[in-house]
Amino acid sequence: MIAWPLLTFVATAAACTFAAIAWRLHQETRRRSAARVAALASAIDGPLDVLTGETSKIGSHVVAAMPARRAWILAAGMVPLALVVAALLITRGPRPTAAPTHARQPEALELLAMHHDRSGERLTVTGTVRVRGRDTVPVTAVVTGRDAAGRIVASAHAPLDDASLDVAGESSFRVSVSGGHDIRRYQVRFETPLGPLTHIDRRAHP
Repeated sequence: MIAWPLLTFVATAAACTFAAIAWRLHQETRRRSAARVAALASAIDGPLDVLTGETSKIGSHVVAAMPARRAWILAAGMVPLALVVAALLITRGPRPTAAPTHARQPEALELLAMHHDRSGERLTVTGTVRVRGRDTVPVTAVVTGRDAAGRIVASAHAPLDDASLDVAGESSFRVSVSGGHDIRRYQVRFETPLGPLTHIDRRAHP
């Protein structure tokens, strides 16, 4: 792949080329003007046919020279432009792409601690888990509340706090469930986009 300094050099060379062309055109214009003034000045003192002949000669020279000069200018201008385009095309070569990582189900999830708090109409369940495995999909904690008859009265979910995931794979969760005054017992389970995730209860006193 061509380095950027080389591309900068090509662009600078193109700019210098166009500047040189403009300076050359300016110098040629000044020379033609000076030659035309000198020819007219010398013809003023001569006969009319000399003036006509000199004017025709100058005009024919200008008319004959202009097409060739324009072709030369176009050719000189296209060369640096072609160099710049070629450098851009080369620098846009294929770039290596990182191999995609395939997220997978955690190898295991261990429940290390869990407790709940009631505050008015809300029941908040917090806990700590350990996720084993690398490049795993995100895990969500789901809390389901039941009344005295065992009927489901409320449910809520929240993702694990990945920001607190340490080297040992430990993380925490916090789920708030409304209708806490009707909940007599609750159940916690864990899910991922790939399906339910069975956990291992590692609490000292479940």
